[in-house]
Amino acid sequence: MPEPPCEAARAAADRAARRAGVRVRPLESMADAVGCEQLFREVWQTGAGQVPVPADVVRALIDAGSYVVGAFAADVLLGACAAVWGPPGSGRLHSHIAGVRASARGRDVGLALKLDQRAYALAAGVTEVTWTFDPLISRNAHFNLRKLGGVADTYLVDHYGPLVDGLNGDDPSDRLLVRWRLDDERTRRACDDGVVTAVEGARVPVPPDVEELRRRDPVEAGQWRRSIREALAGPLAAGGRLVDFDRVESAYRLRVS
Repeated sequence: MPEPPCEAARAAADRAARRAGVRVRPLESMADAVGCEQLFREVWQTGAGQVPVPADVVRALIDAGSYVVGAFAADVLLGACAAVWGPPGSGRLHSHIAGVRASARGRDVGLALKLDQRAYALAAGVTEVTWTFDPLISRNAHFNLRKLGGVADTYLVDHYGPLVDGLNGDDPSDRLLVRWRLDDERTRRACDDGVVTAVEGARVPVPPDVEELRRRDPVEAGQWRRSIREALAGPLAAGGRLVDFDRVESAYRLRVS
């Protein structure tokens, strides 16, 4: 007899944490909140005056019962993730921010965090989690759409306004909205079974490494921003969906019907 979805999801999350060599646990104390702020400052390469999420806000999210967790190796915080609940009774969970230290990249700490989030949400009766990401960041597109099985169906123009950090530079903060249907068959196969499947659709390319391109040639990076906005904003507004991302080709797969 198959496991209930929330039990299978928790087992998958625990396996992912073991493979990554971390323990994922809720952040609880002010010391945890300060450590989370420092981690996000490091990941987003900001100064003290431009903190992505200040420690007092992290603490407020903890106090409000939001999803705020960290991935620890021994006592070292390697990654963190925070999500907020929607209106009462909506059953909506929006994942605002997640980051992993550069020193821990390549060991699937981010996957351990997201699978923990999925198990948490399913146990709470939630079947969909949303979040945003920069459509030009190919590694995030691959992670969100192929590795997790998410779908992006909304293009948000300059969604957060100017972001003064070491990752975004002066680029407009265009974002894609991801809908992660937690008990969808493709999601279950990817997250519970580790079976990642490709999905067909029209090819929409992006730079393989736009962050390096922004440092090397910000003018060309800006041209890519305008190009991808033109390629995606209209089709998504008309009901299209980004259903996959091929990292070898560095291209989305777009379905328009």
